[in-house]
Amino acid sequence: MQLSHIFLALTITAITSFAVVAGAGSPAELQQAKAIMATDLNLAEKHIERALAKAPQNAEVQFICGRIMGQQAENAIFSALSYAKKSLRCLEQAVALQPHDISYRKGLMSFYLGAPGIAGGDKQLAWQEVEQITQLNALQGTLAKLSYYRQTEQTAQYQQLLAQSRENHPEQAEFHYRHGLVLQEDKHYADAFNAFAAATQATLDEEGIYQFNAWYQIGRTALFSEQQLESGIQALNNYIDNAPKSDNLPDKHWAHFRLAQLHKLSDNNTMMQQHLLLAIKSNDKELQREIRRLQR
Repeated sequence: MQLSHIFLALTITAITSFAVVAGAGSPAELQQAKAIMATDLNLAEKHIERALAKAPQNAEVQFICGRIMGQQAENAIFSALSYAKKSLRCLEQAVALQPHDISYRKGLMSFYLGAPGIAGGDKQLAWQEVEQITQLNALQGTLAKLSYYRQTEQTAQYQQLLAQSRENHPEQAEFHYRHGLVLQEDKHYADAFNAFAAATQATLDEEGIYQFNAWYQIGRTALFSEQQLESGIQALNNYIDNAPKSDNLPDKHWAHFRLAQLHKLSDNNTMMQQHLLLAIKSNDKELQREIRRLQR
């Protein structure tokens, strides 16, 4: 069972959850699980199970359980369905414990949208979460609707709402960023450059996630279009120098690889090799394959 797309969505839509400061009643195992989940999921699972045993009524414990079990489902083969069901139980419990927490509802919505029916996926339940989020916060409701339309491949509704949202909320970086992705996918590269640039200049973006993603995408757009190479190089250098380490941002090894590709297009073999040496330090198998392909 292929479940990876579910949990990528969980990561992206629940950015704010990790910014929550654990309350006085939070067990130490919760923080241990959060600290290790990016590098050792099996150990993180052990920590979160201990946290659940100590504090089953702690909503953040339940939500992080959903995240960890979801990632385990992504990596598992025979036990993927079991992990997915555990993830769903924890996410539903997090929402039940704190029904006004939008990030928890977004995580649950993403699960309903991404999971197959046998694992608990349900588009109708996902839309119910969209409606609940909209009642709590109109702007977040719009973002939830965009996620829903995108993941259910309702392209016309997605693009119409996105255009309306960019007009109504020009200060929101996410709307410009998502517009840029649409343009990039449609190979309207000049317009994509402008949209991503608008995202980098927008004044509202929690933790700068979409602004930094936009800098990275400017580099990718330069690569795909083979245009504005110097702007793409500058954007990726800015990304590497300033972007924080985050699950919601591309790994900087990939940014070095994109820079190597751009320098190759610019006939700068010295800089290409310099960035390849930095990119090759990654353990990412897909990246290693791409590096080998570039070196042929």
